[in-house]
Amino acid sequence: MKDVYEIHRYQNGQFQYVVARTNKHTEEKVKTDVEKMNNMLSEEFRSQGISYTFAVGTMADYMKNLSKRQKERGKSRKGVLLE
Repeated sequence: MKDVYEIHRYQNGQFQYVVARTNKHTEEKVKTDVEKMNNMLSEEFRSQGISYTFAVGTMADYMKNLSKRQKERGKSRKGVLLE
């Protein structure tokens, strides 16, 4: 199964969201991008505890999560409250 490389944003050690996801670039390229992003953060953002990290997943995980999100969006549009 093909790996998917992701860049995650964290604030004070808590995951916020996925900034980028790719299966077209190498692991080294994505790690380099993460390093560049962290180096570009201003002191203000650093003092707020913001940082970027590298993560690896599989296409199967990605498709499973995508399907789950699409189902949840469909339910929420029909008036069903999500927990």
